[in-house]
Amino acid sequence: MAYTAFLVGILASALASALPFQPSALQNDIGTAEILPGSYFIEFHSEPATRAGEREHAEFFQQAKAAGVGMYTRNTFNRLFNGVAIDLPNTRHLEQLAELPAVKRTWPMQMRTRSVAIPSSNVSPNLMFAHQHTGVERAHAELGLDGTGIKVGVIDTGVDYMHPDLGGCWKTPGCPFQYGSDFVGNGYDSVATPHPEPGPDPRDTCDGHGTHVTGIIAAKGLKVRGVAPGVTLGAYRIFGCPGNGTGQAADDVILKALEAAHADRMDVINMSFGGGSGWSEDPLSVAAERLVRDGIVMVASTGNDGANGLYSSGSPGLGVGVINVASFENWKITSLSIDLVGSHKNISIVHSSPGNSKFRFIFETPAEVVAPTDSAGSIEGCAPYDTDHTGQILLIKRGNCTFVDKAERAQEAGAIGVMVYNNEPDLMSPTSVSPNVTISLVVIKADDGQAILSELNYGKVTASATNHTMSVDNPAGGQISQFSSWGPDPELRLAPAVGAPGGNIFSTFPLALGSYTSLSGTSMASPYVTGMVALILQARSKNISVEEVRQLILESAHPIPDRNNTELLSPLRQGSGMANIWDSLASQATVEPSQLSLNYTVISNTTSGPSSTKNKKSVAEAPGVAEAPGVSVRTLTLYNRSPSNFLTCTMTHLPASSVSSYAANGSFTAVPRLWPESVGAKVAPDTLPSAFIESLELPIRIAPGMKQNVSVRITAPVGLSAIDRWLYSGYLRFNMLWDDQAGTAQSLHVPYMGFLGDYTQLDVLSPPEEGFPFISMKGSDEALTPDNHITIDSSHRVSAHYRLEHPTRVLKVQLVDDANATQGFLPNGFLEYMGRNYQSARGRFSNSTLNGTLYADPDLTQSHEVKPGAYRIRIDALRPLRNPSDPEGYQIWHSSRFIIDSVSLAKNASASTQDDDEDSNDEVFRP
Repeated sequence: MAYTAFLVGILASALASALPFQPSALQNDIGTAEILPGSYFIEFHSEPATRAGEREHAEFFQQAKAAGVGMYTRNTFNRLFNGVAIDLPNTRHLEQLAELPAVKRTWPMQMRTRSVAIPSSNVSPNLMFAHQHTGVERAHAELGLDGTGIKVGVIDTGVDYMHPDLGGCWKTPGCPFQYGSDFVGNGYDSVATPHPEPGPDPRDTCDGHGTHVTGIIAAKGLKVRGVAPGVTLGAYRIFGCPGNGTGQAADDVILKALEAAHADRMDVINMSFGGGSGWSEDPLSVAAERLVRDGIVMVASTGNDGANGLYSSGSPGLGVGVINVASFENWKITSLSIDLVGSHKNISIVHSSPGNSKFRFIFETPAEVVAPTDSAGSIEGCAPYDTDHTGQILLIKRGNCTFVDKAERAQEAGAIGVMVYNNEPDLMSPTSVSPNVTISLVVIKADDGQAILSELNYGKVTASATNHTMSVDNPAGGQISQFSSWGPDPELRLAPAVGAPGGNIFSTFPLALGSYTSLSGTSMASPYVTGMVALILQARSKNISVEEVRQLILESAHPIPDRNNTELLSPLRQGSGMANIWDSLASQATVEPSQLSLNYTVISNTTSGPSSTKNKKSVAEAPGVAEAPGVSVRTLTLYNRSPSNFLTCTMTHLPASSVSSYAANGSFTAVPRLWPESVGAKVAPDTLPSAFIESLELPIRIAPGMKQNVSVRITAPVGLSAIDRWLYSGYLRFNMLWDDQAGTAQSLHVPYMGFLGDYTQLDVLSPPEEGFPFISMKGSDEALTPDNHITIDSSHRVSAHYRLEHPTRVLKVQLVDDANATQGFLPNGFLEYMGRNYQSARGRFSNSTLNGTLYADPDLTQSHEVKPGAYRIRIDALRPLRNPSDPEGYQIWHSSRFIIDSVSLAKNASASTQDDDEDSNDEVFRP
């Protein structure tokens, strides 16, 4: 398998190097992107959209038929990618296909999950209020901008285009919807019903995600007005209805939709979905990059995995040139209320969105509220009730069981609704989706729950819930949403790019599902920026490059402080900050590049902890590292876009929080450690980064329409310990002043980040003292003792369990003998572009099982049977930024020695036909 060190080519070659052919790498539904068993991409040699490529399509099918390969053609591609997507009933035929003259490479199909929109803490946040804080309201009112003439593609769950706020029409004259189609059908699921039933109509009446996203972009009603309500829309449906299975879409379906949007000449495309490996080499990231190069602005959500810490941003948002969007909380909430009437007093309270949007918390006729104990004597409602509660709303305390459990027990007792009062001060978002639950469940605040309990002491309490609203401030307004994912990418490129309102956003929803709802997620922030892009394109009559659009959005953003300490929030969480379209449109200057990734800084740090200098590399060996210990110098270009006025510029440095995935004791932590540690903490100056412009007379003066290069010297926080593996960051604020009569002034921000220490020496595997790696018999969590004698058969297999605390470009799991000579790869034993494991139960570790079959090649096609003997399992994990062909670039772990006495492949006669289905539940985590 050819190694591609850096991906700069077309989509086809990038896809091939990103995901090698691995027919046995079956995976569970444990992450947001998994391999679809038996489905593959086949890449041909020629460039897409060429006659040579067309000939290769015909030649491939002729050659495959002549070779006797039975297959089902899923999709053909010739615009962004030259090749086909197929299903193979017999995966052993893939080796034959790989050898056909027309075939360049093959690789497995991935599946994607929509970026799950989080039901908001309250039901109806005011999108218009967000517009006041992001400059959208001024752009509408003072500039008359609404996106007219701009084509926006939405690749999502489809859209309920009959919603009156979205036009109530489809492809009629004057209708906002003029493009799009359904690529899947209602019943599609990438696993349960993997063959789509495409059609011309992408109407969504069963999900709502795409309808909500589209409303943020383009709604024009009294309740919801989008960022760019005048745009022309294309709706490209890639997800079926919920409840069909995994709720995922395969990459070939998404690629087909991207090709359609490309053919329809969309000006900007929104992608509120994600997953994958978290690498820019990921297939969909590369597809998005190709569209950017073709002049289409690509906007994507960064993901909702903030609780999982650093390196949790997903693709396709990591594609080069894609605007990858983080989420900020909305400032104002207009919330539906519950009105309670008691014998002592009446109160009105807010509540969360329902745990299942199909069952709204609406009670026009007052219903009695009771707070019973269950059969276990608890007020938490986890056990069945001995009493009848027909027609009543149950007040239940949160805790000790799931919301589904609470709803099921209440429903069994005859209840018509459930109010769960929180065990924390604020609201939270419940999930009570279950085929067994048909009543509504909401969460209320802890104080409100106690108030109802107090009122019940006086007598009967009734509740009604209609469309009555309450307006409340959001105390977290303008702050980063806690669910928003962290960067950077594994190769130390800064992510996310920018932020926008995504927490508590009120928008359109399918008419059949209530017409409007509030959702939270980076899925909501991405379309907000998509609408801003449309306004810029309209203002510039589309006479602007994709890169300049990106610069205007990013550099005019406003970074916010970290609520936990005195510095700005790390750009690894907020990117360039909160986007502001008014400042973007008013900008008469740009800076290139708009973000700085400093790579890593090798420093000597003998006073604060163990030094990384023993592994120090020279600048020649590691391009892009600091030019001296602790120092990085970068050249930026300032452009004065004013045609008539001189620009005077100075620079101010704004340090941001340093973050680490490791606690002070060296153990891994999902919640990043921060420096400074708290608000008001005294810190030494050398524990913060610093930056200044060197070798120029200040202030800088730039003539109209001209540019000026500046060198910025950034010094790492060398007072921090390199052993703590800090990612440091900050912002370069360029203070611009023009000499026009009005004295126009503006500040532009360029974020930067770097790694303190030698990034190339980081361990990838967790240390043994944290419990991983280890080997056990399959199904057991007890580690094998040294020199254990075992038999390999259908019920006795050896599992290697490992945990990645850092992403890795290459991971090998091999069987080696006493001389450390490899005997072959285990199933799931050669993996590329792997994200790190999470700390939560979902994906905490991965494993590979020795079942008697080994593979001689990384493609896992040349199988053979393991022989009796003494062995160890060896795991090789490539350290960051190292060359896969360099043996010294790997962290290596050896298991304890074990002795295989015999091997029995009971299901089949030989290893070449050994079926690994029994090991398909091996967990290979791809976040």
